[in-house]
Amino acid sequence: MRPINEIIIHCTDTPAGRPVSVAEINQWHLERGWSGIGYHRVVHLDGRREAGRPIERIGAHVAGHNTGTIGVVYVGGRSGDMKRTTDTRTIAQEKALTAEIIDLRDRFGITRISGHRDYDKGKACPCFDARAEYGHLFSGMADVIPYQDKMLRRGDRGPAVAAWVDDLARYRELIGHEWPVQPIDAFDHTIEMVTIWFQKSRGIVADGIVGPQTRDEMERALAGQSPFMALAA
Repeated sequence: MRPINEIIIHCTDTPAGRPVSVAEINQWHLERGWSGIGYHRVVHLDGRREAGRPIERIGAHVAGHNTGTIGVVYVGGRSGDMKRTTDTRTIAQEKALTAEIIDLRDRFGITRISGHRDYDKGKACPCFDARAEYGHLFSGMADVIPYQDKMLRRGDRGPAVAAWVDDLARYRELIGHEWPVQPIDAFDHTIEMVTIWFQKSRGIVADGIVGPQTRDEMERALAGQSPFMALAA
């Protein structure tokens, strides 16, 4: 099981009262090039709590902070006319969200909680202050250091880049591709292009940046496994 020390709360950014299924969220995220639904848990309008992406898999719900976190989303977050972001949680959702947070805290020994907006100041999500509302459930939260996603991109140098280049070369040899990959510890234009090629070959976001999803896909590829999908079709 991967290490987890934080829950991050989200909303689906959909109008008040509109039901949203896990399958629908999964399709939205597939269309973004993700490996399906990025959230691990979904809280519906009537308080039902449903699984999304398996918790043992790194999520895709907040840039830079998917490692070590669980993404929990409630359905809603917009006014009925979609003109305003707002806290649309029903009474059932409020109760279910509290229960979900406590269950996850106790199951995984989680010591920190945040809202999406705490890591992206340009977002209102989840349309309320998650730390203010649920912080009392986590003693010593201020002393907990959140995990940071390890990222590699053009311009980086060092052993981590060299290891990634080696993985690219192994993958190329595995599938018999003719594109040469020479040992190097600098993430230059060529390595960026080969990374994009790899990402396209696995059906994930092709941005040339090596993050959790790209590393996960490389691990699966080198093991001869098909691309990861959060939910089976």
